[in-house]
Amino acid sequence: KGSAVVRFYREQKERRKAQKKEWELAGTNIGKILGVKPKEDERDDKEETDYKADQRFADHIRGDEGASSEFAKRKNILQQRQYLPAFAVRQELLRVIRENSIVIIVGETGSGKTTQLTQYLHEDGYSKYGMIGCTQPRRVAAMSVAKRVSDEMGRKLGEEVGYSIRFEDCTSDKTIIKYMTDGILLRESLRESDLDNYCAIIMDEAHERSLSTEVLFGLLREVVARRQDLKLIVTSATMDATKFASFFGNVPVFTIP
Repeated sequence: KGSAVVRFYREQKERRKAQKKEWELAGTNIGKILGVKPKEDERDDKEETDYKADQRFADHIRGDEGASSEFAKRKNILQQRQYLPAFAVRQELLRVIRENSIVIIVGETGSGKTTQLTQYLHEDGYSKYGMIGCTQPRRVAAMSVAKRVSDEMGRKLGEEVGYSIRFEDCTSDKTIIKYMTDGILLRESLRESDLDNYCAIIMDEAHERSLSTEVLFGLLREVVARRQDLKLIVTSATMDATKFASFFGNVPVFTIP
């Protein structure tokens, strides 16, 4: 019995080796000489032909697809803007900003205050008189929000919409909306005390207070007192809004529902 079992496994092993060798020779010159024919040639050729045909079809429609997808993307972005809570109170919000030099805005995360406020001010004509600046507590936030707003406006990042962070300035002479860290605006205020390049400044996420934020609060309060044309908007996602309003002289608080 033992020898029969050994013989059986040896035959199985030899059969597998022969089959493997046949696969390796199939389709080669040696295989042709030995008469080894590839069994799957016809099926493989058919599958390859179908695949390449599919690829050519994809190449054929790629140009039209790119154009239509860009249109669909733009339309989708506009729809997303309209679904944000800030859009429902846009006109009332702009009215409050027109009537007051300083406004505190309260809105939860996702309300649209970070990406939409700058665009609302631009669409309302403020950018004719200077840049619209928006400070962010972190560098990554400044870059990502600037990219989002440039996409929503259909502009190239670094032109009409840009950002400025430490060691990197992605703006140009065309820039009308600028996102930056608190530290960048603080350094700019040291060079130009009245921040004459700006028509409006938004201090976003003011509840995430830092040393730069604290200093900017004091500086901007004095700048607004000297410049009646400058709009200062402070946004917050917490109940700290009443403290901010009191600090700036009991200014109005607008809540995005």
